[in-house]
Formats: sequence, structure tokens, C-alpha cells
Amino acid sequence: MSQRFTEAVLIHAPAEVVWECLTGTEHMREWMGEAGMMIEVETDWQIGGPIIVRGRHSGRFENRGIVLAFEPQKTLAYTHLSSLSRLPDQAQSYTTMEFSLGAVGHDTRLTLLASDFPTPTILKHLQFYWAGTLSMLKRYAEQRGPRGAAAQAASDSSERTPGGVS
Repeated sequence: MSQRFTEAVLIHAPAEVVWECLTGTEHMREWMGEAGMMIEVETDWQIGGPIIVRGRHSGRFENRGIVLAFEPQKTLAYTHLSSLSRLPDQAQSYTTMEFSLGAVGHDTRLTLLASDFPTPTILKHLQFYWAGTLSMLKRYAEQRGPRGAAAQAASDSSERTPGGVS
């Protein structure tokens, strides 16, 4: 099965912030799933090296893959095979996930191209998962960008009353 899909999101943060959120393993666990999923990410982002994502979702899971591309603030690509699929660990069982970043003024367009689905069910699952997850990544990155920090600071100061009395 050789279908593909693309998801894109405009993030109101510079590419360096989006990149750090996309690739920082401590950040990934925050946006890849809900807190109860206990996401853990292991990778050193070396091309040819492993990426492993573990967690809980109706039981324990482990997603495995190989890093294919890592060009800071531009491109990230890796293969993906979930233990939940129960597919054999062979090349045709893996999906390819490719993320690209592009500047749009002071913002960043993050585009995901997913391809090489071993089954129609995996295609549908990944389309559903990434449609919501890119929105979570967008919110997460925007909170960490300059505008997010400024908005948080404004929000914090507006909650204070004159003279510091509440």
C-alpha cells in the first residue's frame, strides 16, 4: 500500500522554537499524548540511529524507527512501526514520517508528509492521530515562543492588583 497524506499547521512561533519542541525529547512527551500515556522518547537524532517512543494507550506500546533526516530548523524524517500493529519488524511494515519547517513572516509552517503505510488501518489511525497531535504541538510551541511568553507575562501582570494587594 503506497498512499500518503499531508497535514500542515501554521505556528505563531519562530522556527527555532518549533524545532526545539518537535525534536527535544523532553518536549515531545508533552505534546505527543496525554499525561496519562506516560510518553518516553529515546533518540540521539543521528541519521541511521534509532528512535523509540514508549508509553501506555490501552496497554503498553513501543514505536520504533530509524532516523532518516535531521536538518535543524528545516527537515526531520524517520520511519515508524508501532508494537500495537503486531506487524513483523521488516521494511514493508514501516511508515515514513517527514516533517518540514518553513518561515511565514515571523511564524513557522510545519508540514508533515506521511507515506508507505503497510495497511489501510494504519493509514487511518495515523491520519486521525496527527490531525489532533499537530494542533497540540502548535499550542505547545506557541506557549514557548516570544509571543507566548509575552502573552503569559501580560496575563500574569493583569491578574495583579495595584499596590500588590489582592
